[in-house]
Amino acid sequence: MTLLIIFCLLILYNFIKGTFQFETVTKTSFIIIPIYALVMTIISIFTEQQEWHLLVTIVLILIGIMLGWFQTFSVRIVKTAKKDKYGNHIFKYRRGWAYLYGFALVFMVEIATDHLLGLKMTFKGLLFDLLDEVLRERFKFLPDNGWVIWLLLTVTTGTYTLILIRHYPCIKEALVWKKYTKKK
Repeated sequence: MTLLIIFCLLILYNFIKGTFQFETVTKTSFIIIPIYALVMTIISIFTEQQEWHLLVTIVLILIGIMLGWFQTFSVRIVKTAKKDKYGNHIFKYRRGWAYLYGFALVFMVEIATDHLLGLKMTFKGLLFDLLDEVLRERFKFLPDNGWVIWLLLTVTTGTYTLILIRHYPCIKEALVWKKYTKKK
């Protein structure tokens, strides 16, 4: 159990540290992940054995929209001197404290929803859920998640992306698919 706690703390430290470092704006994090999460939400709703509830889904969507919006509060965008293969400037972003708080709130909403739906929780189970959540945040393509977390991931990342695109036109510019032409 001690090793599990230490492992969780190390993974959590790495995640927190990464939240305050600048990352390049990519199509993967802003377009592909929300679409992948949507597909996985639909698959999970139809394949999970646990009962699906329309009211819970609506509430989770509303909470996800609020959390996605909240996570944009501390985002910082910078324009680098480097250019991509299309000749456009590369933009980087840092998520910051609001993103971290939003992540913690998503975790709490997931735990509360699981409890509401009748799933039992233990301390060890919570540690595994936290570890799973952090790993899922770092490696978003992990397939073995429930419909609740996929729905929250879909709505929060989708809202986060749409708000940032609206408030920062440079992100939209970085995400547009462009045809590459070789320079002569």
